Amino acid sequence: MNLRFVFLFLIGLSTCLHAADRPNVVWIVSEDNSKHYLKLFDDAGVETPNIAALAEDGVTFTRAFSNSPVCSVARTTLATGCYAPRIGTQFHRRSKLANLSQGLRLFPSYLREIGYYTTNNSKKDYNCVESEGTWDESSKTASWRDRPDKEAPFFHMESHGQSHESSLHFTEDSYRTQKTKNDPEKVQLPPYFPDTPLFRYTYARYLDNIQTIDEIVGNTVAKLEEDGVLEDTFIFYFGDHGGVLPRGKGYIYESGLHVPLVIRIPENFRELVNLEPGASNSGFVSFIDFGPTVLNLAGVDVPTAMDGEPFLGKNVTLAELAKRDSTFGYADRFDEKYEMIRTLRIGDWKYIRSFQPYYPDGLQNNYRYKMLAYREWRDLYNEGKLGSDQRHFFEPKPAEMLFDLSTDPHEVNDLSADPSNQARLLEMRGKLSEKMRSLPDLSLFPENVLYDEAMDAPVAFGEKNRGKISTLLDTADLMLHPISDSEAPLRSALRSADPMIRAWALTSCAALGESASELMETAKPLLHDEDPIVRVRAAEFLGLNGAVDPRGTLIEVVNESDHPVVQLIALNAVALFHDHSGTSYPFEADDFTEIQGEAERRILYLQDDWIGKKPKKKGKKKGNP
Repeated sequence: MNLRFVFLFLIGLSTCLHAADRPNVVWIVSEDNSKHYLKLFDDAGVETPNIAALAEDGVTFTRAFSNSPVCSVARTTLATGCYAPRIGTQFHRRSKLANLSQGLRLFPSYLREIGYYTTNNSKKDYNCVESEGTWDESSKTASWRDRPDKEAPFFHMESHGQSHESSLHFTEDSYRTQKTKNDPEKVQLPPYFPDTPLFRYTYARYLDNIQTIDEIVGNTVAKLEEDGVLEDTFIFYFGDHGGVLPRGKGYIYESGLHVPLVIRIPENFRELVNLEPGASNSGFVSFIDFGPTVLNLAGVDVPTAMDGEPFLGKNVTLAELAKRDSTFGYADRFDEKYEMIRTLRIGDWKYIRSFQPYYPDGLQNNYRYKMLAYREWRDLYNEGKLGSDQRHFFEPKPAEMLFDLSTDPHEVNDLSADPSNQARLLEMRGKLSEKMRSLPDLSLFPENVLYDEAMDAPVAFGEKNRGKISTLLDTADLMLHPISDSEAPLRSALRSADPMIRAWALTSCAALGESASELMETAKPLLHDEDPIVRVRAAEFLGLNGAVDPRGTLIEVVNESDHPVVQLIALNAVALFHDHSGTSYPFEADDFTEIQGEAERRILYLQDDWIGKKPKKKGKKKGNP
């Protein structure tokens, strides 16, 4: 017998015996960091040699996106493979957990059914009811190493908070005394930041954190290699959404949505991937796709109830990856701060639709403003010391914005009013509207309605109300047209028997501003509407235009309601008028009597007693924290 043949046969037999039947998958997740902080993705970032080593043996996805710029919404999107506004999981923090629809479970449970050992270390933060049987273990000590059968395939997810927003909640004393490894003088600040020593220091300190994450990635890879399973394991490294300096986490810009993604391809399962090691791919992939991709790699059919599609594995070709050129983003509530925004990116063009554009990005959010850089930015704005690109964060914005990211990667040059881009604007407006109608997008209903009527079965609620959601979107879109075209339908909508139509008509009027002044007399009776949200929207429209003092209406809505979400929505308007209305409408904490849950954040702010404090779980006297 040919000795060379025998030798090759024995090597092949050894490889077959060693290789697992199904690949393992490990997710290494760093919290709150966009792609902008890693040199692998951006010149302004820092070197991350361990993550770069993953890329050498795998694929760097240069256009990977969270669908939401905040933890619980993003993580629920990852776990379900579904768009949050379709399944009722779009609010952070959730006021009530959403039940998943029939036929949908968190994706690790499908892996367990075929013999995978599933572990999570350890953050969950879901906005939905967790499927039974999702994890074999979820804890701070959970590891693939604990699986009883060492031959069983595993899925392991580990989250690391060293890059979390809270890591930048340092004190003035820490700022003065703690040195950074990265030189603050050498960082490249985006143009929307003021160039101050504090911003430079904060940026440098965060780059230090990213290098800590890189060390953690190296440690996890070393453990897999030590266990002899590295070449059986797909390793995904990514950020759980963007962040974390101001205008990152919690905001719908690329700094909040565009995440780093590197996937190491194991030697024993290269046949599942049509990409060469070290490749860079510009196909668009979003968080809705991550779970379906893991299922596809494991040989599991993707449930039809999921919205995402696999981007690796069998039946995924390079040609199909190249065709993926769009992503859909959403933002609704972040703790106590509301503003409904949707985005559509196609290639290098980004369309942003704000449904409450009179709310500035910089509206008070207690957790955000714990960061010294946030507070300095606001102080400089109030002192009139910012340039035009830096002021936008604290001012009302257009209802729709359009950016060419190829020339304006930081989204500071809005092209929506440019006549040469009107065809593109209308096209992207239409495609976003089509997307929202197709879901259908539950956020056309205010959160209190969803809280009361939808959370037991959000998907069924959306299907039942599909036609109404479309009508509400039509009403909201009246703000996009000149008042000469929208005045008559708005007047009719203000008189509608449907309170949700009345509320959106008032929101459109508020967005149109002074040009809608002829509708003020029609709107004034709605200050006494039977629906509290209509009253809030009437106060916004009329108060922002100086027709009424909104304080009486807003105080009454908060004090007369025993609904935690109604209070939260009304207090969002309170924050607007307290800080940003352009007219002096200050509020006092003692204006309010009983509050519940998240709403306490607003009262703590009015008391100037909010830094470091969290709202209590139960209602309390507001003047007596």
